[in-house]
Amino acid sequence: MVIAVTTDRSGPRAGFASPGTALLWKAWQESRGRFFSALVLLASVVIYAVVTFHGRTSVLPPVYSVYIWSGLFHYALQGLWALAALVITLGGLRREKATGAASFSLGLPVTRLRLFLIRGALACAEAIALAFLPALLIPILSSFVGESYPLNQALAFGALMSAAGLVIVALGLLLSEIFEGEFTAAATGLCALTTIFLSYKAETLTGWNVFDVMSATSNVDQTTRLLNGSAPWPGLTVCLLVAFGLIFIAGVTIRIRDL
Repeated sequence: MVIAVTTDRSGPRAGFASPGTALLWKAWQESRGRFFSALVLLASVVIYAVVTFHGRTSVLPPVYSVYIWSGLFHYALQGLWALAALVITLGGLRREKATGAASFSLGLPVTRLRLFLIRGALACAEAIALAFLPALLIPILSSFVGESYPLNQALAFGALMSAAGLVIVALGLLLSEIFEGEFTAAATGLCALTTIFLSYKAETLTGWNVFDVMSATSNVDQTTRLLNGSAPWPGLTVCLLVAFGLIFIAGVTIRIRDL
């Protein structure tokens, strides 16, 4: 574990004298490996989908924008982003207790709630980056295969995926504070999320779901699968309210549980 907290302002890490900055750095050190691994995976999926477009036109819709939405924003990229968003939330005091590292974090001159909120803020920032960076690759790479995809559409779908998907980030943060086992939260969250995602895509489960909000299913043109000028505001509002509710429950859990 990298110990970044210090009160010595004369050293090379004098900027870490601020507790908030030090805790943010500590959270980044713990999650950066998962973040970069997820980024490479999502970028690889986008690259593969774009460069193989012309080899798939015999079995998939020939309209490029339809191919991108149905294959990436509504399926592969969306599903893998959801799993990545859950994975980057893993950690926290419950996991540190299981691994025997909680004594260091509990000894810091900050509250347990502040530790959680800083870790949660970083997880949200990483999830947003994981949505935007792969989405930006689509219009960049499209020109190499003789196609084009609007930059504003890629940014819009990246924003929708990350905003509605904050529910998944919040769920991961809550699970990490409920389960003490080192792998319990990961196994529970990943299995549940995968089952729900595939059930909706296979139409085993029907009705309103966060994944349709993430891809703006009801707000895309049925011919081009591009946004028709409006966003799914009611769905986004529900997702954000649920996310804040889950964060609140996690905060209460942290305050009442004995570590």
